Amino acid sequence: MKDYICTSIGEVSYIECLQLTASLPMVELRLDLLSLDPEKIETLALRCRRWVATCREGKYTERERTVQLSAAIRAGATYVDIEYEAGDEYREPLATLAKKFGTQVILSFHDFEKTPDTPDMLHIIEQALKKGADWVKLAVTARSAADAARIMSLYERHHRLIAFGMGDAGKITRIAAPFLGAPFTFAATDKAHATAPGQLSTTRMNGIFDLIA
Repeated sequence: MKDYICTSIGEVSYIECLQLTASLPMVELRLDLLSLDPEKIETLALRCRRWVATCREGKYTERERTVQLSAAIRAGATYVDIEYEAGDEYREPLATLAKKFGTQVILSFHDFEKTPDTPDMLHIIEQALKKGADWVKLAVTARSAADAARIMSLYERHHRLIAFGMGDAGKITRIAAPFLGAPFTFAATDKAHATAPGQLSTTRMNGIFDLIA
């Protein structure tokens, strides 16, 4: 099960990033939280076995984000994460480049306030697939066990899905995701470097999976 854990890497030095990518079976490079030029991305790619390239809004302009993700795709990223809400002029060139280089496209939707109603989440999934997603990522905020149950129930309807709840009530969904059909689940390098609310550390996630096994 350790191969199903994708460790998100952000806000660490380039040297630390080199060490982590070489030692972990799967990583997410949060390019928006790292200071990497295309040459460094290519060097890191040589050490990665499976990896997700992600560059969220904020630090970089849209043009700069395109440059970062394009470099990752050309370097051999297994997956590229693009926001569900992104405009066609941003998403389509990246998706076309990804197809050319054999990189799978994840369209990701985030809700940092709540878990949307089930029909709304199903609509988002279906629209993302129509936009050409290979995988749809739903990261929503779970505030109760009922929210967590609704998130996990989505796997009954869709198979190209990475769905989990952020926050304490959503931790169970992060653990369950690979057992329900997700290709992987996200974890943090350690508690101090979590890139999303409720994200467990890779060490803790490994311990849980060992216990289940």
